[in-house]
This record gives sequence, C-alpha cells and structure tokens, in this order.
Amino acid sequence: MIKKPLLQLMTRSVWVVLALLLALPSALSSAAQAGNVFEVDGIKVDVSATSTTLARATALQQGQAQALAKAMRRLVKREEWQMLPDMGSLDIENLVEVLRISDEKTGPTRYLATLSVQFKAGPLRDLLRSYGASVTEVQNKPALLLPVLEDLQGLQAWGEHWWQQSWRDYDIDNNPSPLMLPMGDLEDSVIANAEDILIGDPMKLQTLSDRYGTQTVIVAHALADVEGQLGVTAYIYGPETSDVIVKTYRTGRPHDEMAGIAIDEIAQELAERWKKVAAVASDERQILRVRADYPGIRDWTQLRSRLNETKLVRHVSIVELAKTYAYLDLAYIGSTTQLSGNLGQRGLVLRQGADGWRVTTEENAPPIEPVNTPLSLSNSLSNGQSNNLPNDISNNRPEAPAAPAATQGGLQ
Repeated sequence: MIKKPLLQLMTRSVWVVLALLLALPSALSSAAQAGNVFEVDGIKVDVSATSTTLARATALQQGQAQALAKAMRRLVKREEWQMLPDMGSLDIENLVEVLRISDEKTGPTRYLATLSVQFKAGPLRDLLRSYGASVTEVQNKPALLLPVLEDLQGLQAWGEHWWQQSWRDYDIDNNPSPLMLPMGDLEDSVIANAEDILIGDPMKLQTLSDRYGTQTVIVAHALADVEGQLGVTAYIYGPETSDVIVKTYRTGRPHDEMAGIAIDEIAQELAERWKKVAAVASDERQILRVRADYPGIRDWTQLRSRLNETKLVRHVSIVELAKTYAYLDLAYIGSTTQLSGNLGQRGLVLRQGADGWRVTTEENAPPIEPVNTPLSLSNSLSNGQSNNLPNDISNNRPEAPAAPAATQGGLQ
C-alpha cells in the first residue's frame, strides 16, 4: 500500500500546510461517522391551502408520510415491498422520534420547507416484521465515492461540478450501503487526478481508500458530451472483487436532472445487494456462548463496549470473568454469519474453533483459519455475496458491459 506523506506538501506555502493539518482530523472524522437507516433527510414539501396554518399542517403530515414510505422501502428488500402496509392505515406521528424543519418559507396560503425525519427504530422494525417483511437495520461499511465528470470540457474529478453536487444533494449517509465523498482538497488532487481515477489505477485508489479508512472504492463516471443524453458507469473496486453498474438515459432533459434519477437508481441497486445478505426476517433471539479474549482490563472494557454497540446483539450476559478472558452469552438476532459481519463492523472478530466460539478485538486477534471463520458481510457490495477479504483494493478493473438501451435502467 502507498500512502502520500503529508511532508511532501511542505514545499507549499506554510499556511496551506497548517490549514490541511488543522482541517484533516475533524473532516475525516465527520466523514467516517455512520448514518442511520431510520432517518430520512431532504424531504421537500410545498403545499397551498386556505391559510398558512392549514398549509403547514398539511405539509408536515404529507412530508412525514413521504419519509415513512421511503424509510420502509429502504429497510425492506425490493421483492418484499408488496408486503408493506398501506400508509393510510398507520399512525405515522407515533412512529416519529425526531422531526427537523429547515428552509421554511410561508405565504398567506402557502408553506414550503425541507424536512428531516427520524423514526423510532424499535416500533418501525416491529411493524414491518408484523407484515412478514425482513428488515435490514445494519448498514454496510461506507464505500469511498469518486464522481468523475466527462463532458465537452474534458475530465473533471476535483473542484465543483454538477455531477459531484448531485451526489452531495443525495442522502448517501443513511442508505443501507452508505457512501463517503472525499474532501477534494489539495492532498486528494496530489494523490490522483481524474484520469488516474477513471482508469482505476490500483495504487492511487488504494491510497485514497487508506486516507478515508474504507475498503471499497466506487468510481462514478458520468459521460455528458451530448445534450439530452447521459451515460453513467459505476466501477466498484473492493478487496479482490470488482463489479460495474451501467445506466443510459436519452430524455432530452438537462444533464443535472437526469443525474438525480441515475444516482437514485445506483444507490438503490447498491442497497439491494446489501439487503440480500443483511436482512433479518425475525426478531427472535438466539443465544451464543463465546469466550472473549483480551490482554488486560482496558481491552476488556473496549471489547464489552463494542459488543453493546453491535446492533444485532440484543443483550450480553457475563457467565465467567477472569483477568484475560471471559465467557459470555450473546443474545442476538439473525444468523451467525450476519452476527459475525456486524461484529466486524465494530472492530471485533468472531470465529469458531474446536473449543467453541471466540470473540476478540481486531487489534488482538490471532490469524484466523479461513475454514472455521464465519463469512463477513463487511465487503458484500459485489453480487450480494459474503467474503473474508484482505484490505487491498483489487487490481482488476471491472469491465463495463455494452451500454444497455435507454429503456433499460433509464428514463423513457
């Protein structure tokens, strides 16, 4: 792996270097924060009525209903959408935990705003399962998204352009397969230019991946060299795996309008792949007896904290506690494969040996025998499969199939 040393920037002016040093930790920390599949952002409402009060009440009601419909489709696999309840039969307000309102504008008979709605995880999860639907409440690990625009002006990866802005406007944090946009600062541009990214230079993509702490990189290439037409190819580079998604649009509309549709379709396709391996059909708890290994008390505290933060783990019971190990009963939902993947997202390793199941932190984990290791969900962006894979970006550039007709995966 090759990581660009920050010292190489010291030949630049001192204030630029200081700005990078000050901004980098907080920016990367913010970018790496997990989203929330039970939260829906960016719901725009615009309602007219006989009064501002009535318009506002109607807008908030409609906006929350729209957000709930989006949340339910997000949590449930596409093939189970027909199981979803009718919105008119639900007490939507009782499912809402937090409602945030921004960009409010009012007139004598009109109300406009943007809503962010966070739903109560437990009640919504129970509601969906009561209708027989499997629920995906665990997010995949974020993938680094690199939008590259190709138009009559050439290739552009860094700087402001409408293709990048369209991705920023989309709710990529709260998707089941969340995406992370790079800062696009001087360090990024030194690591790789637009051509490096588009051809899939493995060393340079790996360096960007290392910088943002991801295991998967997605290069989203928009070809917008003809008015009214847009071609989008998403190259997915994961550890030892690669894949490609191709979308073609011929609508006569402006490129940025078609971009919104393309981004939604790509995000949904990535989400559906993840849901195929991460969806849990039942909230029925199972008990797994595990031995937790740790060098000392601080490591035990960290391990226990990570276990309690694991979404599929409902309860942790201590059976025996010693100086360097403990026996625990984990009450969990889903399969052991799903549990292992979810623990992996919290920096824990679960494996089965001749003496039973063991769990420890990644930092303290010994080499794992692949035969006895439960499959990991962490890198399952490609083909809906689960794999235990190394942390390097695959050297194999995914091959794009022939562009489909505009009526397939595109707009009429």
